[in-house]
Amino acid sequence: MTPGTSRLIACVAGAATVLVTASLGQWQLRRADEKQQAQALLTTRQQLPAWQSADWPCDGRSAEALPVQRPAQLTGTWLPERTVWLDNRTQQGRTGFEVVTPLRLHAPGSLCDGRMLLVQRGWVPRHAHDRLHVPDLPTATGLVTVPGRVVASVSRVYQLGAEPLPVAAGGDAVTSTRPQPLIRQNVDAAFWQAWLGQSPLPGAVLQVQAEAERSPNASTAPAVLSRQWAAPDLGRDKHLAYAAQWFALSAVAGGLTLWFQFLRPRRLARRLARSAHHAAS
Repeated sequence: MTPGTSRLIACVAGAATVLVTASLGQWQLRRADEKQQAQALLTTRQQLPAWQSADWPCDGRSAEALPVQRPAQLTGTWLPERTVWLDNRTQQGRTGFEVVTPLRLHAPGSLCDGRMLLVQRGWVPRHAHDRLHVPDLPTATGLVTVPGRVVASVSRVYQLGAEPLPVAAGGDAVTSTRPQPLIRQNVDAAFWQAWLGQSPLPGAVLQVQAEAERSPNASTAPAVLSRQWAAPDLGRDKHLAYAAQWFALSAVAGGLTLWFQFLRPRRLARRLARSAHHAAS
């Protein structure tokens, strides 16, 4: 291979690297712009009037139809015996449980009346010595109104292996009782079908304040739940960081190609020319 051919190949490879890395940086910028628009949509939804019980899509639509992050103010009754404690959830650097309780909606005259909706009620820290210990959580027994935000699903964490489905006494997941709290890593549709005896409505609600009493016999739970939920982050800054990395690689590739294939050879040629001139003189 001649020196000219090697130089041509190096120049083509350098130019291709510059173009590819620059295009990847542009793609990351476009992704960041998409995330920015999605974030703006979430912010707009947060200013909308709160969804009521009858507004939930109870006609079989999927969770994709939900206005995520829109306020919700749902009326219903808790199913405290169906509460699930989700393990390995963190808040402010501490590990604990997120409490999920189904809410039986009260929406007379609506398809949603009597349907179950999952509510992430709050977070509690893990016991210092007994990881399976959970605090007492008295729950209102009457009609309550739950303020919250619409989310696509109950939170999930990474787990190794599958968890067995819950087994209720007598095979009746709805009417049976369970002496110990049900602690899980994650919950899915198959779990809720076994645990509730039916599929809950799509999506979930992230409770942001204590529920309000709606009937004389309601007994509100004490303030043992933390509701300092993290603000939704769609990852725009991550894409901007990736774009900066790709553009930096593009600049480095262009600079190295320019230096080794053009500037450095010229400097060497001038130096050799001066050396030859001095030798001749």
